[in-house]
Amino acid sequence: MIMHEIFKKNSLAIYLVIVFIGILTIFSQLHFENFWLDEMNSFWVSDPTLSLNETIIRHKKSDFHNPILFNLILKKFLYFTKYDPNTARFLPFIFGSITLLFFGILSYQVKKNNSFLLTTFLASISIYIIKYSQEVRPYTLLLMLSTINIYFYFIILNEEIKIKFYNYLIIFIFIIISVLNYSTNPFSLIIFFSQIIHIIFIYFYFNKKNKSLIFCFLLILFFYLLLNYNYLTYQISFNSYMLSADISNVIDGLYFPRFFGSKIMGYTYLITLLFLIFYLNKKIINNIKYSLLVIIFIFSYLIPFIYGLVRTPVLLDRYIIFVLIPVIVLISCLSNEIKSRKIRYFIISILITSTLLNHYLEILKRKNEKPEFINMIEYIQDNSLEKNIIIKELYPNSNLFFNYLNNINKNLIKNLNLISFNKNIPKNINSFWLLCYKPNKSINCDTKENKKWQLQKIKTTYLVEAKLFKLN
Repeated sequence: MIMHEIFKKNSLAIYLVIVFIGILTIFSQLHFENFWLDEMNSFWVSDPTLSLNETIIRHKKSDFHNPILFNLILKKFLYFTKYDPNTARFLPFIFGSITLLFFGILSYQVKKNNSFLLTTFLASISIYIIKYSQEVRPYTLLLMLSTINIYFYFIILNEEIKIKFYNYLIIFIFIIISVLNYSTNPFSLIIFFSQIIHIIFIYFYFNKKNKSLIFCFLLILFFYLLLNYNYLTYQISFNSYMLSADISNVIDGLYFPRFFGSKIMGYTYLITLLFLIFYLNKKIINNIKYSLLVIIFIFSYLIPFIYGLVRTPVLLDRYIIFVLIPVIVLISCLSNEIKSRKIRYFIISILITSTLLNHYLEILKRKNEKPEFINMIEYIQDNSLEKNIIIKELYPNSNLFFNYLNNINKNLIKNLNLISFNKNIPKNINSFWLLCYKPNKSINCDTKENKKWQLQKIKTTYLVEAKLFKLN
């Protein structure tokens, strides 16, 4: 009882401390890894010196499977700050930080008790959220907008705002956030369909009709299609996707091992969630907010699975990053609904202990998983007399790798001559390092003029290879 009172009186302070620790964790390893290929892509497309039309052309050429919204936001962010890879990392960091704040706010909206502290804790030390908050791609923007979307949906659903002006303002914000949310990634339409099914459910089960939400859905659908119709029809035309997931990867834990850091942690969370849903099924059915979260959880897998059977497999874990919202909020809130104190404290203590241990292993013993371009550049800078670096590009007429390396720390490359290699080696060069991205098999780390050049040395870092050539 004493501990309960302490938590109750100081819950706001505890909540802010947990969020601060989560933000600090993201920030402390913000530049732990170099850019991944997808990040270089976004960075290249989002060059603030380009016109809007040039940005759209680049996006269609190299990032056509994703909506352009994130790249436009990144472009504007870099315009007001600095066109630099390290600066670009601060945008997902901002989105991730806001997400941590809204996880607790949303959880308190679902259940007005101290469950929001557990929600905030589990979100703030989630290795999945932390890593994607350090990656220059749209996934933390997707998670942030999805969290805010669901929060405002609940406010409108409950008809909590009695003053007309503020009610209209909430509706306006919900429509804007929803359109932006769904324009970030088409998978977030799962939330839209879940909300539609949910208002149908509460109409028949609770005999409750919400005209404001029906009005919102019609406007959201109109504006979304107005902005994204061409993109949607283009995506539907594909018969296969390069990164389509094997169905076995989905069935094996519903991606929970990836979401929570390991198979043990993944299955701990999955088993806990399923136990709580079945154990408290009557409470969930009779609770308007719990029922929506369960619908989103189910539809996050069911809709892509059906599309995969009918059309082509498309599901990857990061596309449904928003499924972490119902998972974490339901586990936190439903754990506190259990009447047996022994079972309740057992579940919560297992979750906190195992998550903290996993957090320690994942963060303090974190291993690099992305190409070590900068380590290679530092090696050439410090250990080689040869300063010409020819960078083998991924696509013809693109400067993806060159653009990334040419905009990193200027002190690092000040004595180096970086050259983007698409076709031919410049004639005035007698020796050079050929720098290649190893995972892509279409990049042959060699010259087309093998007879003219003699291989002197090979140097490798993680996922990067460099070969020193000299003229015969």
